[in-house]
Amino acid sequence: MVKTTINLDTQVYRALIKEALEKYGTTKTLSRIINEKLRSRLGKDKDIDIVRETAGMWKTEETGIEYKRRARSETEKRFRRIYGRSGI
Repeated sequence: MVKTTINLDTQVYRALIKEALEKYGTTKTLSRIINEKLRSRLGKDKDIDIVRETAGMWKTEETGIEYKRRARSETEKRFRRIYGRSGI
């Protein structure tokens, strides 16, 4: 753990103190509240970064309808190859 000094806006400070009192019953947990909020926010940013990094890596070459038609056509061809006709 590293100790540091930060300058907070009065409104931010009051909100953090209020949350510390409500959650833990003491203002001595101010650092704990700040760390929880920062960890939570940094975790969300990591998730967003992963999405941004991977977005666009795959290309959609066909629409859902085109995929459905192709899949059904391939299934029908397999069926004909196996059974030799369009039905059993």
